[in-house]
Amino acid sequence: MHKFMLNNFIFNNITILFLTTAVLITILTLISAWKKIKNYKSLFVVNFIFFLISFGIVVSTKNWFIFMIGWEIISLTTALILIWDSKDLAWEYFVIQFVGGSFLILTILVAYTNGYHTLGPINELWLQLMFIVGVGVKSAIIGFHIWLPYIYKRASASFCSISSALVAKLGYVILLKIITNGNRALLYLGIIMIFYGGIKALANKNYKLILSYSSISQFGFICLAIGSGNQYGYYGAVLHIIAHAFAKSTLFNTAQNWILKFKSNSIFDFSASLKELNINTISTIIAFLSLMAFPLFIGYNSKYLIKYSLNSIPIFKFLLHLGSILTVTYVFKVLSIIFLADYKEKSIEKKVELNYQLSSLENIAVLIPSIILFVLAIKPDLYLDYYFKVNYLSAFITTSIYILIAYLIKIPLISRIKNQ
Repeated sequence: MHKFMLNNFIFNNITILFLTTAVLITILTLISAWKKIKNYKSLFVVNFIFFLISFGIVVSTKNWFIFMIGWEIISLTTALILIWDSKDLAWEYFVIQFVGGSFLILTILVAYTNGYHTLGPINELWLQLMFIVGVGVKSAIIGFHIWLPYIYKRASASFCSISSALVAKLGYVILLKIITNGNRALLYLGIIMIFYGGIKALANKNYKLILSYSSISQFGFICLAIGSGNQYGYYGAVLHIIAHAFAKSTLFNTAQNWILKFKSNSIFDFSASLKELNINTISTIIAFLSLMAFPLFIGYNSKYLIKYSLNSIPIFKFLLHLGSILTVTYVFKVLSIIFLADYKEKSIEKKVELNYQLSSLENIAVLIPSIILFVLAIKPDLYLDYYFKVNYLSAFITTSIYILIAYLIKIPLISRIKNQ
């Protein structure tokens, strides 16, 4: 057994970091979803356990056969989560994942016949491109992304949390392992994803769609990091996978609480949020601050490394700054509408009558991952085994400029979105 594990699995700092993240997010999502599940709760838990085991297998194995079995089990278990929402939706999602999996199996067979007998660095550009297409469907790379907002808009928070935070990231984890010297195509795809997802998030008032398109945009930052092909990009991608996982699991789980409270998906209907759902509000704000790369949160550390990885490609670094401003703008839009102003003319009392109350466990489930976003930023070298120094004075100056530009963009934007 020891020999089998040694020959087929790798356990290093990065693998353990991914596994720990998956365990925490899965448990906290299950807690957050528990009161909202009406039937077959034990089956729901069993399904989550199988998902977690399969996720651990996929991120740690170097055996192609074990890898594919594990990922297809993940596709099945996440499709089963959707059954609690809609059988038709679960079937549609499974078919999409099956199509992506089929091409990925073909790609793995091609890689194997070309001498790549274990999951590791691949040198041929054409084969790297095949893998980008193979994981693209499952991980919503631009061009294969259409399913993500379609499914997320209709799915429960528990599915969206697990999918955006963990499942859709698997493709990028694999690309990290096989593309070690950079890939120009990923750079272009990453930029397109950042701007496409950001603009769509900016133009929407449906909260779940905002979070969906935001996921696509944030995946673009990971693509850029992997495409850079240097050490800064590698660790930037690892950190951003973790940062986005905790941020987006928090945001989707808190989103479900907003929706249940106010019986609406529109951010313009979320009134008196701080008064009514204070822990939910605090957790949401923290997660958004990390997402927009505010200093002192792990989301800043990850984007700092990604920007540094592009020093040798000035045009991409400039575009990355623009993409970061776009992220700050849609985050600022959401925060200002939900928390800083009341755009509704309807009485707050009428909305409070809906009165969905969060349990202590639900509050803990959304608060813990938001706190982790701050804790992870304190000493990332302790768990990365890689040291980098952040100039926080420069960080706050840059972020202040981003916020000022976002504020100027936000003023005419909100009125237009509200009237759509």
